[in-house]
Amino acid sequence: MLGVDSRLKAVVSRALELSPYDFTITSGKRSAAEQNALYKKKASQLDGYNKKSKHQLGLAVDFMAYDENGKGTWDWKYYDAVSQAFKQAANELGVAITWGGDWVTFKDGPHIELRA
Repeated sequence: MLGVDSRLKAVVSRALELSPYDFTITSGKRSAAEQNALYKKKASQLDGYNKKSKHQLGLAVDFMAYDENGKGTWDWKYYDAVSQAFKQAANELGVAITWGGDWVTFKDGPHIELRA
């Protein structure tokens, strides 16, 4: 969480309290090189140089959800549930966020970012 905007840190902390499932932050602030590596693996649509990610500005985090047995999972139902906790936390704190799972063209369930 080093370099992540303090408003987003507060949302993450509150979401952990509200979420029905545990989760961990897997990525916060990234360098251009880190962003470009994800772009090359087709894990992002932003190359980090010509098109910068909000991660590079400390305005986004990625998370991994854990199932009922404490095992990391990519099952969408967990990301949907955790996203509701993020949305509630953001609403309580007066912070505007966007969940990547709400995007139309590139669904990114593990992604939360501050809205401009």
